[in-house]
Amino acid sequence: MNRLITFVLVMFATAAMAQVDVESIPDWYNNPPTSARKIYAAGTATGPTVDVAEKKATMDAKIQLARQVGQVKYLSKDGESITTEVVKAELRDVRVERKKVISAGNSHTVFVLVSMKKKNVKREP
Repeated sequence: MNRLITFVLVMFATAAMAQVDVESIPDWYNNPPTSARKIYAAGTATGPTVDVAEKKATMDAKIQLARQVGQVKYLSKDGESITTEVVKAELRDVRVERKKVISAGNSHTVFVLVSMKKKNVKREP
């Protein structure tokens, strides 16, 4: 019984370390800036190294950016609860504007803010 209690306590402590404190989330993540010349998007990811987390967060931000400028199609199979989202967009000259890293033990969470100039948006006819 003591081993079970110890195991449960260790699991709760590990889960708590993996979570990011809400107060640590940068304001620009929840409220990306607006501009007449740029489009902004934010992304986040957690990984075993800062490099892995940063690459995943940047990809997440680019996906969010693509959703804003591209065409989004949703595909689903009849009778199944499987939905696929397909985003078609051309992203050019995407820049990382801001980055925040939060590390807890062997877990690293990265928040990234990316931008792209509106003049680089290529609209499909």
